[in-house]
Amino acid sequence: MLIPVKRLDSAKSRLAEALSAEERAALMQELLEHVVGVMKDADLGPITIVSGDSLELDGVGWYDDEGRAWNDALAAAMETAVTERVAVIVAADLPLLTPEEIRTLAAATPARGVAIGRARDGGTNAICMRPPGAYPTCFGTPNSAAEHERIVWLAGGSAHTFDLPGLAFDVDTPEDLAEWRPS
Repeated sequence: MLIPVKRLDSAKSRLAEALSAEERAALMQELLEHVVGVMKDADLGPITIVSGDSLELDGVGWYDDEGRAWNDALAAAMETAVTERVAVIVAADLPLLTPEEIRTLAAATPARGVAIGRARDGGTNAICMRPPGAYPTCFGTPNSAAEHERIVWLAGGSAHTFDLPGLAFDVDTPEDLAEWRPS
């Protein structure tokens, strides 16, 4: 299972009007620790953080992204760090995520294809892929959930998209932060 994380010193830049750089780094660390805990509870295999920061969390591996773009780093990490038959990739900023949602997504992964956890804005907050590395990811592009589907279908695989509450809600904007933590 992979968790991609941007460097903490540049994390959550869209929250700059609401939080200082130190507060954004602390928030990202808090969100990451929650997601790691959920993934441990889901119990689907070893967890590896993919980041340029050597983030050390108990029982979690680290893959140095070496400054690569997010999707390139994930492709490289899938080649070397994923040993299971299904690659599970989950965003680190999901405060409402549950173990059941991760298990649901993993169980729905086709024999050759992907199960996608769609974000509320149409992006991708999680993807389970079988076999690992069979398809390129496009995290961070607008409407990436639909783009992931298109890539997989064009390659002859199957894609299933899910709108699960904890997978759909990420903290990217001041509005998201206020919804999660009302004043």
